[in-house]
Amino acid sequence: MTKSSGHAVIAVTIGDPSGIGPEITARLFGAGRPGRSSAVLVGAPPAFGPWLERSGLVPDQVTGDPADAVAAAGEVAGRVVLHDTGVDAEFGPGADCEGGGRHAGVAIERACEMARNLPVGAIVTAPISKKSLNLANFHFSGHTEMLARYLNSPDCQMMMVCRNLRIVPLTRHLPLREVSKHITNQSITTCVRVVARSLAEDFGIESPRIAVAGLNPHAGDGGLLGGEEEAVISPALDDLQASGIDATGPYPADALFPAAYRDFLADPPARGRYDTYIAMYHDQGLAPFKMLSQRRGVNVTVGLPVVRTSVDHGVAYDLAGSGTAETDSLFEAYKLAEDLCLNKNRH
Repeated sequence: MTKSSGHAVIAVTIGDPSGIGPEITARLFGAGRPGRSSAVLVGAPPAFGPWLERSGLVPDQVTGDPADAVAAAGEVAGRVVLHDTGVDAEFGPGADCEGGGRHAGVAIERACEMARNLPVGAIVTAPISKKSLNLANFHFSGHTEMLARYLNSPDCQMMMVCRNLRIVPLTRHLPLREVSKHITNQSITTCVRVVARSLAEDFGIESPRIAVAGLNPHAGDGGLLGGEEEAVISPALDDLQASGIDATGPYPADALFPAAYRDFLADPPARGRYDTYIAMYHDQGLAPFKMLSQRRGVNVTVGLPVVRTSVDHGVAYDLAGSGTAETDSLFEAYKLAEDLCLNKNRH
């Protein structure tokens, strides 16, 4: 948080320019200025292509100095400043390439540097291509892993958020054949502790209630369909409960996630039986989440020293350059980043 004005300064990385990131970033801030914060857009002007002009976005300042960018954004709420990363790598629309990965990777690096060294309250990220990122020698399996390294937060977790629905995959970008090897007492207890702390500090939820899914169909059916529930998951939950954390399970996933449906649809959203659901692997949690959120979901990295939110979709190469990409998820990500900054400040 900025000390002089009291509003949050939020760094927004523009994502892979071969996809829709620069387009949705320019269109979002061209349509309206932030009300409770100021934004520092992090990316080289060439990466925007025609989108600055087409969206009508005229930054209040363009600077290659990160400190100047954050200082300008901190003067008054509602400012939009462009920090030029200086990357001039070539890229083309609609395909993975080294140049697109270079633009995206340097922007993330620079945003993390700002968060470590300057009064930046949050990072909001537009979508990247993991393949392009690796082609550009940023050897990470995704945003979460990259942020964990650059912000020295190895225990951070990926939380998907839409309204009152929060789902955390215990394992993320792994082949299914590798998942069971990574379900351990330590991985479960670390994940749940980080999530419980975030629910209290970031979301303002006192005494959070966390439900944990099983790995196998019917949560193993008493060991008939797999032994991970009895051998690993249940003992980890016993340890967590003994330490005072309200984490229960393992529940059959096909019964657990439908339980959130009625509370999710309530207007205003109701606090349901559980505040967060822990899935054992990526698609177990993200399939029901995306079915309900319908492109309005937000990816939140919890357990970092700074707020980080992102869209819940990819680079959408099929839409690159078309001018038809939707800004809904980026809008929700930015709005949630503002909310979480305020919650952190109060806490």
